Amino acid sequence: MKALTYGQKKVDYSVSRRERSTLEISVYPDSSVEVIAPMDASDQAIEGRVKRRLKWITRQQRGFENFYPKPSPREYVSGESWLYQGRQYRLKVIENEGPSTVALRRPLLTVETPVRGDRDAVKKALDAWYRKRAQERLKVRYQQCSKEVQAYGIEAPSMHLQHMSKRWGSYAPSGRILLNPELVKAPTECIDYVILHELCHVKHRGHDKQFYKLLQRVAPDWLRLKYKLEHLNI
Repeated sequence: MKALTYGQKKVDYSVSRRERSTLEISVYPDSSVEVIAPMDASDQAIEGRVKRRLKWITRQQRGFENFYPKPSPREYVSGESWLYQGRQYRLKVIENEGPSTVALRRPLLTVETPVRGDRDAVKKALDAWYRKRAQERLKVRYQQCSKEVQAYGIEAPSMHLQHMSKRWGSYAPSGRILLNPELVKAPTECIDYVILHELCHVKHRGHDKQFYKLLQRVAPDWLRLKYKLEHLNI
């Protein structure tokens, strides 16, 4: 791992050499920076190229910071507002015998638990409920989006759920697409935007001009949806 400084910011980057004629710099959602260089490229030449691109690199990293989920502190008590598929529900905690259960009866998201004041039990019940809904809902949307991108020569890889503190989704080096189960709280159009964004990475791993050109084709309204997702209180 190498590093350069841009203003007060330290920029770390890794270098991979391959049989190719051009040098490519990619910034990924976790803010990591990868340089793919020709086998005969010198360290000095690589460093010089990265130096010239530092402004662009830091701009890309700031963009990802705005793309991150914004966590809200939760008390897990009656009266809190919770999102599900883009709609607001008011949490109602009820004391009742038996195992903890969760039910959605608009405008309420009701949790029944043996001890009303047991916030850990309420959290555990809600986490399990959201996880199950995410497995169902995101699978359906992923299948639909996968069909839509076939026309652009994209074969969708496998999809898995993974809690991520700083990302809605990610195209993993292993070739899998990871989706944050918190996405089930967002409207369908925002879910689709994240999925389509990650599917575009199957063809273009970095966020270069070719990536955004493809994203614009598969999701023409992506800027509005990105803004909408960023401003949800999830």
